[in-house]
Amino acid sequence: MMGSRARHGRLPIRFPFPVMPLSSKAWSAAPSYGEVFYARATGQAPEMESSKAAAKKLRGIVVPQARILDVGCGSGHYLRSLRREFPFPFFYEGSDITPEYIALGKKAYANDPLVRFTVASVEELPYEPKSFDVVMCCNILLHLPSVTNALRELWRVTRSTLLVRTQIGNSTFRIKQVPEPDVMNGKEDPLFGADGEPKTCHYYNIYSERYIRWFLGSMPDVEDVLIERDMDYDPRALGAGAWPEDAKPDDLTEVMGGWQVHKYILQPWSFLRVTRTIAS
Repeated sequence: MMGSRARHGRLPIRFPFPVMPLSSKAWSAAPSYGEVFYARATGQAPEMESSKAAAKKLRGIVVPQARILDVGCGSGHYLRSLRREFPFPFFYEGSDITPEYIALGKKAYANDPLVRFTVASVEELPYEPKSFDVVMCCNILLHLPSVTNALRELWRVTRSTLLVRTQIGNSTFRIKQVPEPDVMNGKEDPLFGADGEPKTCHYYNIYSERYIRWFLGSMPDVEDVLIERDMDYDPRALGAGAWPEDAKPDDLTEVMGGWQVHKYILQPWSFLRVTRTIAS
C-alpha cells in the first residue's frame, strides 16, 4: 500500500504518485519510486505495513527450501519482511515490469545466492507451470485495466498457495484517477480526448468478493479460497502526521473510522489466499 511511511528524519524524498498512459503499466511511469522500495529493502526506511502483514499470512505455508515468487516485487522490499518472519533458507524470485526497480533489487541483494530478479509482466510470466510453491502479488492488481488475465497467470505458476493483496469489497468499481496539470490554459482539453476518455489515468479498481469467488471458481484445481480484510497495520504509520514536512508525499493514505482512505476512496484492502487441490 502507499501508506506505512518513513519516520521523522529518515528517507527525505518526495514520493511521486504515478500516472499512467492508458496503453502502459501503472508504475512504469514513475521509475524513481524504486528509490523508496530500495530504501525499504535495505533497511534505510521502515518495512511497509502490508509487507509485514503478508508475511504473517504465510505462516505455516512457507517452509525451509520453499520457492517463493513475488510478482510486482518493486526492489524486493517484501523479502525483508519474509526473511524476518521465516529465519530459514528459502528461494526468492522477484519479478516486476519496471526495469529500474529490478536493477535496484539486484543491487540490494547482490551477494545473496537465494535471490533472483527478473523483468516481467504479471500478465506474461516467463516461468513453467507450477514453478513456485508460493506466489505472492501485493498492491498490483487494482492498477491493471482487468484483473482476470493476471489472476490466471499467477495461478498457472503456483504449485501450492497464491497470496494476493488487492481491493475487494461488496461492489465492483472500475476507477480511473485522472491527473490534472498545474496550469490549465489554451483551448485543448487538458484531461480528456474527443472520445471522452482520459488522456492519461491511474487505475484504482475495486472488485466484489462475489465476482472474485465466481472467477476463481472457473480456474482449475482450486481447493480453497480465503478472503480477509487487511486490518493488520499500525494507523500511526499512515497519514500526514507520520511525515516530516520535507518528505511529505503529495498523496497520502489516511485512516478514517478503521478504513484506509486515499483522497475520496475508502480502500477495502483485502488478502486473497487460494490453495491448489493437489500440490504436485
